[in-house]
Amino acid sequence: MKTTKSILFIFSLLLVSVCSFAQEHKSLTKFMSFEEAVAAAKKNPKPILIDIYTQWCGPCKLMTKNTFGDEKVANYLNENFYCVKFDAESFDTVRLEVMVKDTVRENGKIVKTQDKPFIVKFANPSPIGTPRSPHQFANSILDGKLSYPSLVFLNPNINRLEIKPGYLTPKQFEPIIKFYGSGAYQKQSYEEFSKTFTPTF
Repeated sequence: MKTTKSILFIFSLLLVSVCSFAQEHKSLTKFMSFEEAVAAAKKNPKPILIDIYTQWCGPCKLMTKNTFGDEKVANYLNENFYCVKFDAESFDTVRLEVMVKDTVRENGKIVKTQDKPFIVKFANPSPIGTPRSPHQFANSILDGKLSYPSLVFLNPNINRLEIKPGYLTPKQFEPIIKFYGSGAYQKQSYEEFSKTFTPTF
């Protein structure tokens, strides 16, 4: 009986420790897939922030824990952005709907042109399980300059605004996310914005 109680007590301690560890390393920032972010931005326009990372990248893990896990950063991001976390070496397919010009012809003559939806698909070109194989989506959105972590800011129309490579602390991250999250990027340069910026984190 004593042995059973001891085993249950030890198991309880282990369970509490595991739960505490999980909570400590859980990102407070809410992430969604790229497709979900695009759909959300169409319904309720907000900029999109994409965190491009890899499983083996140490600074990426620090960014998740220290920056995206910071309460003030997370609260601001959750309110003002749609956030995406994308593994640059994943084997998932990413789909993006774009509008292309379609011509309507009659008797060989162009009568009119109209916008037509077209689905662009991005995939990992290597066989599943190939180590360190970059995904087409990461390669495309980073212009082939694969550096991890890289943060990509998009406006609600899915136009890229900026790529910020490298690890950023909450203090370094704050003026950048507030520049885009407040919409200041539509009126002034980051240099102008930073001159009057007052940190609150």
